[in-house]
Amino acid sequence: MKSKRWQDNIAPGIIYLVLTALALVVVYPFIHVVSVSFSGRGEALRSGFHFIPRDVQWSAYRELLDYPTIWTGYANTLFRMAVGTSLTLLVTVCAAYPLSRNDFPMKRVLVLLLLFTMIFDGGIVPNYLLMKELHLLNSRWVYVLPTAANAFQVLVMISFFRSIPDALVEAAKIDGARDLRILFRIILPLSIPSLVTIGLWSLVHHINAFMDNLLYVTDQTKFVLQQVVRQILIENKLDPFTTATETAPPAPESLKMAAVIVCSFPVLVMYPFLLKYFEKGTMIGSVKG
Repeated sequence: MKSKRWQDNIAPGIIYLVLTALALVVVYPFIHVVSVSFSGRGEALRSGFHFIPRDVQWSAYRELLDYPTIWTGYANTLFRMAVGTSLTLLVTVCAAYPLSRNDFPMKRVLVLLLLFTMIFDGGIVPNYLLMKELHLLNSRWVYVLPTAANAFQVLVMISFFRSIPDALVEAAKIDGARDLRILFRIILPLSIPSLVTIGLWSLVHHINAFMDNLLYVTDQTKFVLQQVVRQILIENKLDPFTTATETAPPAPESLKMAAVIVCSFPVLVMYPFLLKYFEKGTMIGSVKG
């Protein structure tokens, strides 16, 4: 009995210790980025760990926000977030609901075609030629139309729609409701957790995406925020930062870290409010499948 009690006490302690260590490993890079972004030039250039900025300065953020391409990138990113997410939700629901009904013809064939698109891809060159033929090059619509339909998200919604009791649909049909009325009045209100989950997946994708910008867009007025940040971080395009009035301009490291924070800001603001729906929707999609 004593051995069992000792094991019961030590096991949770080990688990919490491991989880704390993993949390520190995950959180520390973000703390480092925030600390360097608010640090003065001397502190930012110091090597080693940065937990708390010793010389707090806002000059890096002032310089970054004076960079005109940042605001253009924000506008283009907000466009693809709003339009792309709305279009993804619309296409996902319209594709998943018919495939979830037992009386829909050729349902199995269409689901297999969806799975096929998850395994095989044409590649960069065929995709580029397709975008060219569709006249989407150097257009903001190239950010949202090719990713409007996602096979994995459609399968998740199919799994959730199948978990809704058929008795609700049958009762609505008896009362004279048609398919669209059933979908928008009964099915979708019950599907809010899954819809929010898919919407959050789409938002995160559109915030982080830059490869489509890199491949299909050369007009800088249509660059997304991630491409602008990539130019700052990788291509080291810091020449436009000449508006500083201090004798010592901000360190390049502070500017880069500030760019990372500015780029991550939309997700950091939205995620806490959508977390409960995200967790519930993810569990529903995984367990009910």
